[in-house]
Amino acid sequence: MAITGVSGVIGQRVLPLLDADAEVDRIVGLDVRDPARRARRFEFHRVDVASGELKPLLEGVDVVVHLAALPDAITDESLMGRVNVDGTRRVLEAATSAGVGRVVRVSSATVYGAWANNPVPLTEDAPLRPNPRFAPAVVAAEVERLLFDWHDQHADGTVTVLRAAPIMGAASGTDHLSARLVAGRPALRIRGANPPVQVAHVDDVAAAVALAVGRPLPGAYNLACDGWLAPDAALALMPRRLVPALPGGLVERALTRARRLGLPGVSPGIVPYLTHPWVVANDRLRAAGWSPAHTNEDTILETGDAARSRLPLVIAAGAAGAATAAVGVVAARRRRDRSTRLRDHA
Repeated sequence: MAITGVSGVIGQRVLPLLDADAEVDRIVGLDVRDPARRARRFEFHRVDVASGELKPLLEGVDVVVHLAALPDAITDESLMGRVNVDGTRRVLEAATSAGVGRVVRVSSATVYGAWANNPVPLTEDAPLRPNPRFAPAVVAAEVERLLFDWHDQHADGTVTVLRAAPIMGAASGTDHLSARLVAGRPALRIRGANPPVQVAHVDDVAAAVALAVGRPLPGAYNLACDGWLAPDAALALMPRRLVPALPGGLVERALTRARRLGLPGVSPGIVPYLTHPWVVANDRLRAAGWSPAHTNEDTILETGDAARSRLPLVIAAGAAGAATAAVGVVAARRRRDRSTRLRDHA
């Protein structure tokens, strides 16, 4: 079997699980950087899936776990498309040439989109409606389309797509969108919005991947902790916010301004996902033999503790920049309103 993106967080948690599986006799790891963790039956190749020669590396492989991706919103969205979409296309082409029969992909529950009329919870039968301004969701949906198109052309093959809720846990690291939001950097809350909160622990994600490697699981499976939290319950687990909840339009403009200034932070396309529900039901994956070992509460607390102790200063600086942008928008609005009042009384 092979794992693309093996040096990433999920790849490093999956590797020991597969190494302990007596049915797995060889693990080929592909990534642009060396992995911190190795295994006994592991061979590593430094390669970029979006540009490197992949077919020779997949010869003799029966399952590809395709984890290579840029999951967070980044300023260079063309780079995200190159790595995630073009990289997936090239992996599938190489898999076809090498005779690979199964592909497993960790996707995102953001592909369902965050909309006011979403059912709570969403099942795998729900249509994919990613919010168009949130690039990670749009790109993830396009990657899923490529995967299922590949399956349609290879009826004897199997594609497993695991649509994960925001992946958290101490081992998930701190320099990613979910961890930054939990740590309150930046502190983003939308006034009047009360969406339920749901996450997935990185170790539960790794266990689901290992399950899909062990036996074919065709189709899409939602992956999340059981249930979800009411907004107030989730907020109680997070650090105290000093920034009050703001109107969604104001937050979006502030994030847009911060991005234009080149500050690290959050895509303005995140606002619908902080406003509307998009939690998922995990019944289908449970029926396949998986069960989460972590709760939403434990996962959020674990992530928050890790994020507060290890978040790099550059992220805090980015949050400060976003907050400054928000203050600038508010100040500009007040100046405009004051100017209007003076003009009206002139």
